[in-house]
Amino acid sequence: MAGILGMTGMVVGSIGIFFGFYFLANKPLTSLEILTITTVGIVGVLAYIRHFIFHKSDAKRLGWETDRPDWIFEVGFANLAFGFMGIFSVVAQWGKFAMALTIFGYALYLFQAGCLHGYRYFTDEKKSPARLWRATIPTLLYAGMMVFLTVLILQRL
Repeated sequence: MAGILGMTGMVVGSIGIFFGFYFLANKPLTSLEILTITTVGIVGVLAYIRHFIFHKSDAKRLGWETDRPDWIFEVGFANLAFGFMGIFSVVAQWGKFAMALTIFGYALYLFQAGCLHGYRYFTDEKKSPARLWRATIPTLLYAGMMVFLTVLILQRL
């Protein structure tokens, strides 16, 4: 189930980035709202469900199985906090800077997670291609695209 939720998050985030670029030229605020609600809001809530509710399958998928899942719960809580911030900043119309800061914060969080997965890949004795191709590279590209598109949007607002 964790794998399905992870893929769903990647699809939702990718769709959000696509429509963020689609509306960039003519409706930059709409672009920012779509980017915020998808790449942070929905993806954050899905990541919470994956890390907290389905923590056993998620830890197994990541190669971090444990009898004490407290750390993966914390990861889920952080994702939920960002997810709610993403949703509320759009729904409550807190403005472009609240949305942009939410995106930048989540992107920084994901960048650090991507670096951690990369570190684990390069330092583990057994190299897991899945860690590199499913956790490291996509996470770093996703975070980078979120920041890149947000900067482009803010230049147009």
